[in-house]
Amino acid sequence: MFQGFVNGHSKSLSLGKTLIFDMTETNTDGIYSTNTGIFKAPSTGMYAFTWTICVDSFTDDDGYGEFGVELVIDGKICGKIHADTEVRTDDQCSTGFVIKCMTEGGAARLRNIYVHQGRLLSNENRARTTFTGWKLNKLILYLAKYI
Repeated sequence: MFQGFVNGHSKSLSLGKTLIFDMTETNTDGIYSTNTGIFKAPSTGMYAFTWTICVDSFTDDDGYGEFGVELVIDGKICGKIHADTEVRTDDQCSTGFVIKCMTEGGAARLRNIYVHQGRLLSNENRARTTFTGWKLNKLILYLAKYI
């Protein structure tokens, strides 16, 4: 997801739209689609997801950059993050992490959760907006969280 693609994609992201990443570093068996933004589980098991959104402070759009994104797995919201920058030269990033059981063919995606300001930031010289998913082979899990 480099800045040329990101700029156009950021402008087109309305409420509830899926973030689409135009590049993959590793995409075993094509489980992530750069056309739809969907990660499809190739087999049943436990999957880990991490995603980072960065907002660009160098674009003044009524308050610079602000984005909120949620991870949706099989239609259910599993995590949310928010990044906001209020002044020029104050790029902001936020990262989420979720472990979730998925069945074969299950789908995971990132979705824009509100009307945003500015644009996402993703370039080699400053910061990258990313989405990663992988299957865990064996997991002994303890999860504690605040409600």
